[in-house]
Formats: sequence, C-alpha cells, structure tokens
Amino acid sequence: MASFAGFESQAQSSQNQTLSTLLNRADSLSRAFGSHHASSFQSVQVIQSAWAQLQNLQAMPATPITRNRPEGGIRERGIVKIQSTVEEALAGVRDDLGKMEGDVEQLNALLFDADLFLAQPQSALQHGLNPKEALTHVSGLFAQYQAELIRLREVLADFTSEEIGVDQLVDEWRTMKEVDKGQEAELSDLVDVLGAWGASGGLDVDMS
Repeated sequence: MASFAGFESQAQSSQNQTLSTLLNRADSLSRAFGSHHASSFQSVQVIQSAWAQLQNLQAMPATPITRNRPEGGIRERGIVKIQSTVEEALAGVRDDLGKMEGDVEQLNALLFDADLFLAQPQSALQHGLNPKEALTHVSGLFAQYQAELIRLREVLADFTSEEIGVDQLVDEWRTMKEVDKGQEAELSDLVDVLGAWGASGGLDVDMS
C-alpha cells in the first residue's frame, strides 16, 4: 500500500513538472513571437528608408535611355536598386510573419495539452500549479498573439495594395497593439482582484 502511495506521489510530481514545462513553453513561444516581430520591424524600417530615397530620386530629372545607356542614368539605376531593396525587405517581413504564424500554431497545440490536464482526476492543485489556471493563461496568450498576427497581415496587405503609406505602416508595426491590449486587460483584472481582496481584509493593498 505504501508503495502504491509512493507511485501516486511520483505520478503527481511528474505531472506537475509536465504542467510547469507546458507553461514555460507557452511563455517561450510568446517571447519568440516578440523576437520575430522585432526582426520584421527592422525590415519595415528598411522599407521606410528606401522609400525616402526613392522620393529623392524621383525628384531628379530623368535621363533619356539611349543605345549607349540602356539602363538610364543615376536616377533610373537608383530607382531599380531601391525597388529591389524594398522587395527584399518585404520578403523578410513575410518570412518573419510565417515564423510568427508558427509560434501561434504551437500555442494552439499547447491549448490541447493544457486541456488534457483538466480531464485527469489527479490534476488537482499541486505545488501552486493549477491546470485550469494554466489553460486560462495559455488560452489568453493564444488569443492575443493570434489577433496580433491577423492585424499585422492586414496592415501589410493594406500597404502592398497602397491603401496606406509607408509612414502609417511603420506606425502600425512599431508595437504589438493586440498583445499590449491583452496584457493591459490582464493587469486591470489583477488590480481588481487585489483591490477586492484588500477590501475584504485579505490583503492590505495601497492602490494609489
């Protein structure tokens, strides 16, 4: 009987280690998304810089294309080079968006893993790890980063279809607005919980 109890204790410990690993994996994926977003923003900044150079070149007088100079003058050659730079930067943005999509897909897969813990009777609170809270945490991360991915794809589509300019592209890409919005909501909920707890005498909290 004692050996069975020991086995059950080991199983619960193993499960909590697995749940802890799941939570760490979810947070790691959110950081990876942020890293890929930062990389994509560097490409967006390249586009902005190239766009400014393009405007300067287009303001220059055109050089007639001749048999001896079929590629045109400095203006024409510069425009071709900058257009190539923009295309390469856009490819970099799309590549990073693909990586962000992979991060979101893996977060979605973790939702299934977290849900499995709820279906197991031995998944009660152990060492501060609550499967229900873990599922809520992972679900919140998935919702935030999925919404951000959708928003960024829409912003890029608006830019490539010339519905917005390069400056608006930079402004929209600078921060992860949907993620920031979700984190602000979580912080607000936490403040409400702590405030209610303090009002009930559970915790002396200075909300100023």
